[in-house]
Amino acid sequence: MNRYAEINHQGNRGFASGILTVVALFLLALGGAAWVSMGIVANDRWPIRWLELNGEFQRVSAEQLRATISPLIDESFFTIDLQELSEAGGGISWVSSVRVQKSWPDTVTVTIREFTPIAHWNRGQLISHEGQVFAVPEADEIQGLPWLYGPQERLDEVLHAWSDFSELLVPLGLEVQGIRLDRRGAWSMQLNNGTRIQLGRESAGERLRRLLASWDSLMLEQPAPPQDVDLRYTNGFAVMWPQQSATVKGTDS
Repeated sequence: MNRYAEINHQGNRGFASGILTVVALFLLALGGAAWVSMGIVANDRWPIRWLELNGEFQRVSAEQLRATISPLIDESFFTIDLQELSEAGGGISWVSSVRVQKSWPDTVTVTIREFTPIAHWNRGQLISHEGQVFAVPEADEIQGLPWLYGPQERLDEVLHAWSDFSELLVPLGLEVQGIRLDRRGAWSMQLNNGTRIQLGRESAGERLRRLLASWDSLMLEQPAPPQDVDLRYTNGFAVMWPQQSATVKGTDS
């Protein structure tokens, strides 16, 4: 056989192989259609028999999740809508994310993650440890979380300020109980000892450092912490003690 004939023979074999592949795919498609037409994937042929639930279940109970998901499992292993199950689970308060998987031949596994709140945000909302705002019906009733207030679009700014101010307060054993950024851009906050602090719009961090540098001397012979501290001065601050009038420390004359 000459070289031309050999090449032509190989080309014919490749063409025949391609034809066989197309025919095989066509037969597979026909087989799938036959399965459907014969009811092979019908609900009563491959029903879901097991529902596995995973999660920490701190604020969402397994029973609550099961009651939400179970009514939707009325399809076969092949036809069940996983997206529908995911959306149903995600509609439960405190659920942050949902993952739904099928395991052959008759099991659906639902895994949830819950929000972990770190602070209140305005009213009726909370902030998760990932910095995400979410709402639950009982949000305002949760105890032990600081209250953060501010315009919705400035959430990141408020979070950074809370972190920075909290770090400054740690050496004195103080904590931020609440912090507010108003529409004019002015900062104020309340400490866990009851002291209210006005920080103003500019150089809020520097003003707080100035107060904290004087805190020990300020508290000498004082039976209780200040009621109010106004840091909106150039080089000093005004202090109001409980049941006393305001006194000014170190302000310009």
